[in-house]
Amino acid sequence: MRRGDCCCLKWSDVDLKEGFISVKTSKTGEKVDIPIFPLLHEELERAKAAGKGSGYCFPEAAQMYLRNADGISIRVKTVLARAFERLEGAGRKELPASVSPDEIWEKSTAYVAELDPTSKVERMRTVLELYLAGKSIDAIVAETGFGQGTVSSYLNEIQNGAEVQLIRMQTKKQGLERLQAARTNGLRRASIRDFHSFRVTWITLALAAGVPLELVKRVTGHRTVEVVMKHYFRPGREDFRAAILKAMPKMLADNRQQRSAKGELQRILERMTGRTWRSARTEALRLLTEL
Repeated sequence: MRRGDCCCLKWSDVDLKEGFISVKTSKTGEKVDIPIFPLLHEELERAKAAGKGSGYCFPEAAQMYLRNADGISIRVKTVLARAFERLEGAGRKELPASVSPDEIWEKSTAYVAELDPTSKVERMRTVLELYLAGKSIDAIVAETGFGQGTVSSYLNEIQNGAEVQLIRMQTKKQGLERLQAARTNGLRRASIRDFHSFRVTWITLALAAGVPLELVKRVTGHRTVEVVMKHYFRPGREDFRAAILKAMPKMLADNRQQRSAKGELQRILERMTGRTWRSARTEALRLLTEL
C-alpha cells in the first residue's frame, strides 16, 4: 500500500476474521484486496489493543500524515539509513585504524589472490577492484548488478580475512544521502529509497516468485500492466539468473558449479566465528540458491 493509504487505514476496511484488507486507494480509486498473513495479523491485533477505540488502525501515523506527511518519510529514511549501516558493519572486527592505504590495498588483494579460483571469488575480486578505485557500494551495485547484501558481504569477508580496515566509514549525513539522488531539474533531491520502495520490492519479489500479474495488480491497485512492468518490476541480474535457474534447473545447472558452491559453503561454515556469523549467514544463504 502507498504511504497515505497505510497511515490512514481504517478498521472499517479491515476484516481480521476473514483475513483481508479491502480498501479503495486514494490515488487511483481502485479497490485492492490484501490477504492478512500472520505477521500482519499480529501487528493489527496489537494496534487494535492500543488504539483506544480510534477509527484509524494506526492513529499516531494518521495524525502525523494528515499534519505533515513528510514526517513519515523522514522516520522511514532514518530506519533505512541505520539498516544500511548495520548491513555493512555485520561481522566487522576491531581492526587497526592506522594502516596506510597502500597496505590496505596490498593485504586485501593478497587475501583474494590466495582464495581458490571460483565464480564467487571472481565476483569478489571485481567488487574489490571497484571499491579500491573509490567507487561507492551503490555505484558497484549499479555497475555489476550484484545485490546490495552481496557486495557488502564480499567487502566484509575481505576485511575480516585480510584484517585491515577496508570499508570506508560513513557519517550520519552520508547514510541519509545514499537514499537520495540529484534531479536533472528542480532543487529537491529525489528519493530512491523511501516508503514507496517497499511497493517496488514487494512487486519484484512477487512477480519473480511466480505470483500472477493480475493478482499483483489486485493487491497494489495499479490500473495497467504497463505501469507495473515499467516502473515497479526491478529485478537485478543475479535475481534474473536465480529465477531462470530455479525454473529450468536440469537444463541450465552446472554440476561443477554446484560442487564448487557446496565446497564454498563448507569453508564458510568451518571459518565462521562468533564475530563473523552474520556475514557468514548472508553468504551461506546466497550460496544455497546456487545448489
